[in-house]
Amino acid sequence: MRIALYNTKGSAGKTPIATNIALDREYALGTNEPFHVFEGFFPDDRLMVISMEESFPDIPDDIDIVFDLAGSISAHAHSISSALRQADLVIVPTWNEVKSLHSAVGTIREVTNFTENVLVIATKLQKGRKEELPDGDWTQSAEYRNIKSVIDTRVPFPVTVLPLKMSTAFDAIFEHEQSVDQIMRSKPLAAYTYRKVNEQLNAIYNYIDKMSNTCQAKIA
Repeated sequence: MRIALYNTKGSAGKTPIATNIALDREYALGTNEPFHVFEGFFPDDRLMVISMEESFPDIPDDIDIVFDLAGSISAHAHSISSALRQADLVIVPTWNEVKSLHSAVGTIREVTNFTENVLVIATKLQKGRKEELPDGDWTQSAEYRNIKSVIDTRVPFPVTVLPLKMSTAFDAIFEHEQSVDQIMRSKPLAAYTYRKVNEQLNAIYNYIDKMSNTCQAKIA
């Protein structure tokens, strides 16, 4: 499975999500980010770092990789186009902020030149004042509903949007050099604090597994 995390606007959560996937699933990780944070806790044989102008090599079908992509598509951004060309799934994180949403829509439209296998993750979700979420369902939050409305009305094909709440868990990934699930297994308090965000991450994994099964069926 080859997954690309991409949004032309930064600060939407690409790197924490990509890192969590790579750690949990033991994927290789590729990045075109010059000031990345991966050296030191990703082994050399699972980390590929290239410049914006370089192309990622063709990844064999038996190697799972997640690309954490910075920058915007251009005639010289071969790293981005080469990753998107190979991706079985492109994950576009966005949060409930005008510039991030505008960028997400533009990113999806650019990505369709390569694939329509797109998943949007509504990140940094927070409850409004006095907002109640029945059964802790973050798809009922005002921020999620606004993000989904923008995607549904401005993207010309159906795109799944999954919720991911604001959490200190994403800082903890880099502090402890572990995925959220790994942190929860080693720290009893985190098992309580991060349980909801871990459920949401597992929903993302379920979607990835579903897409992986579809890709494998097509190859067969």
